[in-house]
Amino acid sequence: MPVVIAELLAIIGPWIMRFLAVKGLLMVAGFLGRLGLVLATNEFAVQPLIEHAMTAWNAIPAQYQCWLALFGVTKAAGIMVSGLTLIAAKRVFFAKAPA
Repeated sequence: MPVVIAELLAIIGPWIMRFLAVKGLLMVAGFLGRLGLVLATNEFAVQPLIEHAMTAWNAIPAQYQCWLALFGVTKAAGIMVSGLTLIAAKRVFFAKAPA
């Protein structure tokens, strides 16, 4: 009986390895594709948004900036931008594949 199993594994083994290799390759390719999408989103959507917010912040007179910083508006804005970035990344990485 063990001889039959060994011969069967010798015949089926390469096919199983090819299947696993293809599945692994598809997983890695999908991850890298999503990573590229996240990097492109960061480069062309998030970074311009941050630059726009910084430009708008610099347009506020210095005396008002001090008061806004005192009340924690800068920390709240930083937390919101970080949260939006994480939500965007989550949607890309954990999105369901189209049917």
